[in-house]
Amino acid sequence: MLERLRSALPSRTTGLEAAATRVFLEAISTNDFSRIVGRFAQAKVPKPLLRAVIAWYVKQYKVDLSEVADPIESFETFDAFFTRTLKPGIHVVDPDPDVAVSPVDGRVLNVGRVAEGRIDQVKGRSYALDELLDSAPDTAVYAHGWYITLYLSPRDYHRIHSPADGKITRFRYVPGRLYPVNAMGVNNVDRLFAVNERLITHIDGPLGKFAVVKVGATNVGLITASYTDIRTNSGRRTHYDEALRRPVKIARGGELGQFHLGSTVVLISERPDLVPVPMNPGDFFRMGQRLLRRS
Repeated sequence: MLERLRSALPSRTTGLEAAATRVFLEAISTNDFSRIVGRFAQAKVPKPLLRAVIAWYVKQYKVDLSEVADPIESFETFDAFFTRTLKPGIHVVDPDPDVAVSPVDGRVLNVGRVAEGRIDQVKGRSYALDELLDSAPDTAVYAHGWYITLYLSPRDYHRIHSPADGKITRFRYVPGRLYPVNAMGVNNVDRLFAVNERLITHIDGPLGKFAVVKVGATNVGLITASYTDIRTNSGRRTHYDEALRRPVKIARGGELGQFHLGSTVVLISERPDLVPVPMNPGDFFRMGQRLLRRS
């Protein structure tokens, strides 16, 4: 894990510090580096060693073990622990048919209306919607909607869910770099979420269309989907776009996929009248809590 090393570096830098930070970011953002980390996370190691690693991780990142569905001793790999499920009742999906819910457990990085085809990354930095979605037709669909960016910290639950009832109609894989998505990355890498690898799931339902953009990051050697067998960061540098011949029906809160070592989701809604509930950067939402509602 690089979180401790990253946190030791300034989140915003100037001069020599900025140059050193950039060198560090470039060094750890290669796909090969994250694939190596991913292999270690998925390797079967002696149980005493695995339990020690998990115990260190739990203490370091303050993971709430009371929420975990399975006993720690049952996990065969660190990746299995990282993608753990939680006990029934931890996530309560809002039943109101006029709301869209959070697809993850995460903190709000930013929220707003798509303006002139751009999305805010942080104050003073933005990126183009068409870069993020990598598709001119999709950009036109979401050009007047709202976006919410949610950051998943190392302690969080790392499965991704549907924000609304509907059907999964398409998915798109966009290869890219794997910069860290913490404060250091967000504050120092231009267009971060549009240059990192991402897997985009398109959902169409009673509340309109949604793009659930799952953004890869350093140490995220893999993002998997629950509705197809696609796996990101596999070593192939080819864009992949598939319209499902048989759209997959999914309920609000149904599982879309998993992050295998932390990252970020950018949720985009096409409808301008589906507005965010009151929220501020830094607010934490659990999967299933309402994020958007009809105005």
